[in-house]
Amino acid sequence: MIRKKTYTTLFICMISGIGIVSLLFSLSEHKIHRDNSFTRRFAGHPAIKAKQLDLSYNSYFIAGADQGKIYLGNSISPFHLIILDTVLQNKETIRLTLDRDSLPYKHIQLRVIPPYFFLIDGIMPYIFRGNTTDWKARSVMDNPPYFSQVEPIDSVSLLIRGVSGKTRENILGKITLSENPKVDLSHELLQKQIDGIFDTDGVLQYNHQLQKLVYTYHYRNQFIVADTALQLNHLGKTIDTISRAQIEVGTIASKNQLKMAAPPLTVNKNSTTYGNYLFVNSKLIGKHEPTNVWNNASIIDVYNLVENTYEFSFYVYDIKKDKLRSFRVLHDKFIGLIGNHIVTYQLDTNQFKHLSPHLKEDADSKVMTLKENL
Repeated sequence: MIRKKTYTTLFICMISGIGIVSLLFSLSEHKIHRDNSFTRRFAGHPAIKAKQLDLSYNSYFIAGADQGKIYLGNSISPFHLIILDTVLQNKETIRLTLDRDSLPYKHIQLRVIPPYFFLIDGIMPYIFRGNTTDWKARSVMDNPPYFSQVEPIDSVSLLIRGVSGKTRENILGKITLSENPKVDLSHELLQKQIDGIFDTDGVLQYNHQLQKLVYTYHYRNQFIVADTALQLNHLGKTIDTISRAQIEVGTIASKNQLKMAAPPLTVNKNSTTYGNYLFVNSKLIGKHEPTNVWNNASIIDVYNLVENTYEFSFYVYDIKKDKLRSFRVLHDKFIGLIGNHIVTYQLDTNQFKHLSPHLKEDADSKVMTLKENL
């Protein structure tokens, strides 16, 4: 009888302990994902859904957007390109070609910045560039450095994220294509917190209007703004409170490789930049936000890169339970890929007052040029 009571007591203690741990974990998760000490600003309707189109496949990605056209690459068929207008009505299919018969590849990245396009593999590695008049790419650099992300500045300059040969940590750099190509690297822009690889993971972009490098961290509330010489302009903060990456890193001993030891807390899933703005797809819910909307939409937080301020937020709604996976902004259009679909949202220019900051300057410049030529 005494032994039975002992077992019963131990069982109750064990269940109580598990319950308390589970409750504390639940409260902790609730604290992180729900009761964050920040409040978003939802001002009217800054973005209203305009069009959507079924692409039939979810392997498309946005390779570029310019002059009223959207360029879609395909991760499964890397030499296949679709061109759409921003009203998603006119569609053109392009077959990209190379100046050689075959090419081994691991991870081809297509980038279109009319009148040029790039086919780039940072693992093999190689860089091909072509003109949008014939869509034929030619090799422009032998033995480039290895890199995981790339964003063209123009026809001869590329921003990259790679791994430092000295520290084995993520690093940002720039490739300049010329008769004597060169590679510039910055060891200062990315700031290590834990391991220098996972904790500095993020999204590399180039803002053509401001002529700035923008890098948004995945696991902390921070983004980097730098010039094309890889000099830091300023560090910006997203509105959440996660200032330090909440990740656990382990090692695969047999391969001497780092790995994630537990699922990380993602702060900023994805981002894009246009005009004076940075658009961030946040993964954290703020105060007073309805969970039913959160479960059926993706949140976009808007930041002003010039003023270094948070502006407001808006929702991009799921399609058939698929969430927003990538996006771009072109003029007054927000362009998103959701599952098999491409969608456009019309941006309210009364709220987005700085989408084309140089538009008036360019117009004034053209007027002055005309006057000078008279």
